[in-house]
Amino acid sequence: MIELGLRRNWYEISDYLNSGEPNPLRITELVNLFPPCNWTFKFTFDGAGRTMVEIDCDSLLSDINAQALLDGSLAEVLFTDALYLRQGEEYFTTDTSEILKDPPSSNLITLQKLDGKADSLLFLEGFWQSDSIPPAIQRDHAVRSYFLEHTWLGATDFVDSEYCIHWIVTGKEEVIRSENRYETKLGSMDNFTAQKTLCNTNGDHIGQVSFHTSPSLKDDEIYTTFGPLISKPNNWLTRSREDPRWIVEIGSQTLKQAISQGKPTTRLINELVNSVEDAWVFVTSSDRFQSYEKELEQKQEIKAANNLEKRQKRAQTAEIVIVNDAPVMLVPSNENEVLVLLCKLEALDALPFHEFFLWEYTARAGIDAIATYRIREVEVPTQFGAIEVEHHFENFLDHEHPPSQVNLVICWDFRDGEAPVELRRRNQYLFEYRNDDSYFILVLSYIPNLQIKRS
Repeated sequence: MIELGLRRNWYEISDYLNSGEPNPLRITELVNLFPPCNWTFKFTFDGAGRTMVEIDCDSLLSDINAQALLDGSLAEVLFTDALYLRQGEEYFTTDTSEILKDPPSSNLITLQKLDGKADSLLFLEGFWQSDSIPPAIQRDHAVRSYFLEHTWLGATDFVDSEYCIHWIVTGKEEVIRSENRYETKLGSMDNFTAQKTLCNTNGDHIGQVSFHTSPSLKDDEIYTTFGPLISKPNNWLTRSREDPRWIVEIGSQTLKQAISQGKPTTRLINELVNSVEDAWVFVTSSDRFQSYEKELEQKQEIKAANNLEKRQKRAQTAEIVIVNDAPVMLVPSNENEVLVLLCKLEALDALPFHEFFLWEYTARAGIDAIATYRIREVEVPTQFGAIEVEHHFENFLDHEHPPSQVNLVICWDFRDGEAPVELRRRNQYLFEYRNDDSYFILVLSYIPNLQIKRS
């Protein structure tokens, strides 16, 4: 039996995992707990529809170092039915699902020895406690971006290294190699770089800092070789959002070691924050930086003018939606334009429903809109029904909205121009999905009194 102390108690871990904020991609940050090496993450399904994850590295880790995988700093690792940790050639296991259901007040995790040989460093059984693989881990671009932004894999120190990550999802393998996160985030244009020595309040040298600035970067983030140092507290570096954005990487080996072990002291943090702030003031007040800001502003104005010109040219040549022989707008090219068309059709009383009234719309609150509608006069109205607006119907499936919470999907068309086979056609413009959950699909481009003409 092995008993380990967690960084948070089980109540806190359970609250976080049930808050809707956990991210399955955070398990990638396990690689930050040890010196750089090659890692493999393998996701498979078992016969019961559970996600199984095998995590391994090619470095020989001591038992104590391996136990750091379960220290609770990455609570997502504990979001499983059960987990298995290799110690020597054996597995030690615990049933995390039972602990999360009824969390104890302690911050201890107890692992019991299991008979049989251990194959991987860490094995997660029933990861995410779901009957489907989390979509985030299946998107190659999202996985690669997360590794480059949140682990040492994207640091300049390892650009020329041979280290890589093998990310395998149901047999499909993606090999992610070291790459400079600055080049990924900044691109090749409109970049400003500057270097400055960092010193503490006593004037002692504590490292070098490189500023890499671009309008595409997030505000007020300090990156180290091992990813973001800490989340932004109230006394963090603050700037107005009109300033160009920047990113910082620390060269101090002492700081790197402390951060990689998750043990940066308050003194180190304060010295770092103060010295970076001093360096930032020095760099941003320089003539070179001031010239960069003016050039960037001018380029952005030119870009805005060019974009407007493109829109004006498109408006002159694009296809037009015609209703009752009158032009309404250009054919929608995205979800927002579908919403505009929906509102115009409602105002013109041109929707094919007997009754339709849109009460509100917000894309930030999960379901897009609330509406009252009646499809046919002989049917009972749906009061305050949940409406999803999409450019193509298939986007509704891609976005993984809960079908049980949706009454009606309103879209412009189907992606391939043909309705998916699982939909049942009710009439010329209305389709229905019916399984455990059911909802209707209104396809605006199929409405009888609507035509499409070139301008």
